[in-house]
Amino acid sequence: MTRPPHGAPAPILTTDTGIPTTFRACIDRLLSSDTSALGELFAEHGDMVFRAALRLTGNRADAEDVTQEVFVRLAGAIRGFTGSAAHFPGWLRRVAVRQALMHLRGGRRRREVSVDSVSSLTMTADAALERLSIESALARLSDDQRTVFLLKEVEGYAHAEIAELLGISTANSEVRLHRARRQLCTLLRGSR
Repeated sequence: MTRPPHGAPAPILTTDTGIPTTFRACIDRLLSSDTSALGELFAEHGDMVFRAALRLTGNRADAEDVTQEVFVRLAGAIRGFTGSAAHFPGWLRRVAVRQALMHLRGGRRRREVSVDSVSSLTMTADAALERLSIESALARLSDDQRTVFLLKEVEGYAHAEIAELLGISTANSEVRLHRARRQLCTLLRGSR
C-alpha cells in the first residue's frame, strides 16, 4: 500500500468495489447502519482483534466468540471513539481486551480438547515433558496471573492500565505478574 501525499486523508480501507475510502467516512457509514462499513473494518482489523482475544482466552473458539461480539457491538461502541484513524487500532484492541475479560469472567469459556492434547496422553512421561512449551505453561497459570502476564508482557499495557481494566490495584497487578513469572520459570525449568 502506498502512502498518501503529506496532508491528504489516508485511504485506509477498501470498499467491496475496491475503491479506497477514508476512515472517517467509513465510521460515518457505520453510524448510519451501513453493514458494508462494518465488513471493511472487520477486513482491516479482524485479525488483530482475534489475536488479542486468543492470547487472553487461550482458546480459538472463545477467541472467535469474542471477535464476533466485538464487531457485533462495534456500531454502538464506536460512538465513544473520538480519536483519529491512527488511534483506532489501539482503541479497538482495548475494546477486544475488555470483551475477552468479560468473556472469561462470565464463565462462558468453551472447554474443548485438541487432538494434540489427546495424543500427549499416550506419550511417555519424558516425551510429554518435552512438549511443554511457553504456550502450555501459560495455560497452566491461573486466569488472573495469565491475564496480567499477557496484558503486560505481550500487549504492552502499563500496570496502571491493567489495574483499571481488571478493577484491581496497581500493586495487585504487579504481584500477579511477579507470581506468573515465578510460576512460568518453575514450569519451564521442569520441562527441560
